[in-house]
Amino acid sequence: MHHWEVGGVINIGWPDFGRTERSYTIVNMDHLGQVLRARVTDGEKEGGFLVVHDCPEVVLEMLAEQATNKLGFKVIVSNLRCSIDGTVLRSFDYEWYPTPEYAHRPTDLARAISGSLEEMKQGGPS
Repeated sequence: MHHWEVGGVINIGWPDFGRTERSYTIVNMDHLGQVLRARVTDGEKEGGFLVVHDCPEVVLEMLAEQATNKLGFKVIVSNLRCSIDGTVLRSFDYEWYPTPEYAHRPTDLARAISGSLEEMKQGGPS
């Protein structure tokens, strides 16, 4: 089990582009069970991602659809795979800009996906 924290290091790569993992510093994050959403920097540029560990692809697609319906903005599962600390995953994509209008979206999405995942595990609404 990984113990990520703000200010800590996370290794990210893009195997579909032949890019091996390199270290990034976590700027902010939400770690909600299987859901990890983080904003990271290499010291020059920032980027972000939202992934769900140990989750079948069909469930990822369902989670994206549920998040879109709940939050009112389009959420998709990216076809571009990333690797995070040695685990290859598909991330969620959504419209985001570094402006106050969009500031809440990353955390809102992480919470929505985590909540939907928990409902599925409990056999609740989908």
